[in-house]
Amino acid sequence: MRTLTWTFILMQLVISCACFIASLAIISAKFNSVSVYEDKQYVSFEWWIFCGLSFSMIINTVAAMYALSEHNRFLLIPHILVLVLCNTLACYVLHYTVANFDSTDFNWHIGLMTIIFTESFLLSCLVFEVRTLRSMT
Repeated sequence: MRTLTWTFILMQLVISCACFIASLAIISAKFNSVSVYEDKQYVSFEWWIFCGLSFSMIINTVAAMYALSEHNRFLLIPHILVLVLCNTLACYVLHYTVANFDSTDFNWHIGLMTIIFTESFLLSCLVFEVRTLRSMT
């Protein structure tokens, strides 16, 4: 169980780093661009939330790695809480995607499959981390 949890945590670290770098790239590109539309002139609030959540996930994932190596169960709790938050946001995005159903748009199908994969990954991570937390003495 611990090996599987380590695998999921390492995958989370890689994905969180990629999301953090991508969100910083989009924020910096938005700051450097000029739009003719007034409402698209500024960086949206969602990108700041995504950037902060990705950075928080990186910090909590490193703490979870330390917790697994030192058998410290209290450092896994913040990581589980951030996973619950990420899972809640992914559920919101899944609901928004399904609510805007368009059978003719191919991008809708790609977005739906991506968010379903993300949701299943986050749920798997959550299940294995809670099991590992329970089994730690």
